Amino acid sequence: MFEFHGWAVLHYHTYDNAETLEEAALQKLLQWISNLRCIPDRKAQDFINIQRQNGQICLTMSGLFNHRSVFVIDIFKWIAVIMPGSYGLLYIHDEEDDKGEIDYSNEFVVWKLARGNLTLEKDPFLSPCIPLMEDPFNRSRVDI
Repeated sequence: MFEFHGWAVLHYHTYDNAETLEEAALQKLLQWISNLRCIPDRKAQDFINIQRQNGQICLTMSGLFNHRSVFVIDIFKWIAVIMPGSYGLLYIHDEEDDKGEIDYSNEFVVWKLARGNLTLEKDPFLSPCIPLMEDPFNRSRVDI
């Protein structure tokens, strides 16, 4: 299972609030998202919501897929490039992420977006998933 939950407040720059530049960057992001194909028969827009509230632009995204989908992290990477004043968090739990140098299969990883940088951070709240959120597999367990 590949689980992701993220949010970002979208800003063109860390100090400049030029509405025309911010709108142009947002339209560029929306166009890029509209061209994504994340999983068969589904578009990225099915998992992404962008709203304007109180003069701010907020992106939220959430999903549960069978396998890892790189488009999820790519969206935050693209935001870092074209809207470097943005900030937010992307939580990912990938049960198949045990092939690298570090085994992340039993924990969430957090991608932190701030000042045009996207960095991988350790999750202090929900990891390790077993035993904090779930029980270990037990063949002898009988559900009542």
